[in-house]
Amino acid sequence: MWQGMKSVMVFDPKDSQEETEHKWMEWNRHKSAVSDKYVPTAEETKKRLIEQERHNKRYA
Repeated sequence: MWQGMKSVMVFDPKDSQEETEHKWMEWNRHKSAVSDKYVPTAEETKKRLIEQERHNKRYA
C-alpha cells in the first residue's frame, strides 16, 4: 500500500501527546507535503470501481 508514496506518517493510538507532536515536527522538518500524490475524488473512485467490476465480469 505504501509503495511509491513519498511520505507516510504512522500514528500509534498508544503514543503520548509528546510522541505525536515529535512525529509531526520530524515530518515537517523533512518538508514532506500532503500533496505528494494525487487523490481521486469520490466520483472518480466510483467510476473506476464500476469499470473494474465490468472488466472482471467479462473475464469471469
